[in-house]
Amino acid sequence: MSKPWLHTRAVNWWVLIVLLVGITVVTAFVNLVFFRMDAPDVIVRASLGLIDWTLMGSAFSLIVIVGGVIFGLGRLRPAEVGLIAARLPEAIIVTALLWGVTQVLVMVGAWASLGEVPINPRWAERGVTVMVGALLAQLFGNALAEETIYRGFLLPQSWLKLPATLLARPGWRLTVAVLISQSIFALSHIPNRIFNGMSLADMAPDMLMLLVFGAYYALLYLRTGNLFIAVGVHALANQPFSIVQSDLPSPLLMTLALLLALAWPWLCRWRRPADQP
Repeated sequence: MSKPWLHTRAVNWWVLIVLLVGITVVTAFVNLVFFRMDAPDVIVRASLGLIDWTLMGSAFSLIVIVGGVIFGLGRLRPAEVGLIAARLPEAIIVTALLWGVTQVLVMVGAWASLGEVPINPRWAERGVTVMVGALLAQLFGNALAEETIYRGFLLPQSWLKLPATLLARPGWRLTVAVLISQSIFALSHIPNRIFNGMSLADMAPDMLMLLVFGAYYALLYLRTGNLFIAVGVHALANQPFSIVQSDLPSPLLMTLALLLALAWPWLCRWRRPADQP
């Protein structure tokens, strides 16, 4: 298991406070103000959906939180939050293979149960550019921003800020660090749930589910040591880009990614330590 806290610096407490305030303000603005504006829709239509609302909304998090707070005020380098350029090709290959295997398994399952392979109707209903735009919005927007903020930055910072005297066992310290950082990840989605009209009664189980998802992506990052793999899996889980009409692509891909992560230390003994930050 990788230890990202060994390859970064602890930021000042005031940087973390600014980060939390920034997350609150940005997510509230994007979901409760920006998503209700009419002007961005012109860009969506002009680009035929290649630039969508999610990509534009995520730009605020990338610019303000990642660029302004983490890289600016925190003075951290991209590699210190898991954005290691040398590991990007590996992540592209792994993500593409996971997507390909998932599509094949879903096709085989559909053929075995239905005797045919039904094409996902969204390709015809929404159009190719809209479908591609939705995936790009995850890869270069939402998934990238969330993995950088909550797994690349907050997870190791939580570990570094926890008192070693109270949590002497590394396993307990890591568990608490995951719970703290991923609870913030879950709570950051409250403005989006308000925008989508979710009731307070439904928010509690939704927050718990988001906490589990956050812990899942944290596990992918910790097991593989490659934040870009978490970005790829996160993007495809949110936007499956599925060829076949089925509800299985996202849970199946996440299951395959988890199995891969658990087996990663034995599969990747060839990795050289030279790409450490």
